[in-house]
Amino acid sequence: MGHIPEWMKLIDERILEYLDENGASFPFEISSDLSMTAPRNRVRRRCWVLVNAEFAVPMREKLAHERYAIKFDIADRGGDYLDGEFDASLIQPLPAPRPPHATRPGWWAGFG
Repeated sequence: MGHIPEWMKLIDERILEYLDENGASFPFEISSDLSMTAPRNRVRRRCWVLVNAEFAVPMREKLAHERYAIKFDIADRGGDYLDGEFDASLIQPLPAPRPPHATRPGWWAGFG
């Protein structure tokens, strides 16, 4: 592992280590197992950052009655990073765009 790049947080390495040891997991499973106090929402957000960096992959898991939830698993790049074979400072994950329901129309800000 070594030097943590600017975009990465310590929790990201902990998440990757957890996924490497335990396989695909829900964010609540990861947050309950981490010894630090990591709320489920923070773990979920950091998992999506790792997905954007191609260190993790999301997987739809059917729960029951046509309900699904997202599990995360470690990607090849994430495993290579943990093995010291990939320098994470070479990439900069792009932030996810705001979803349409969270974006205000132009007239709201006075643009149109």
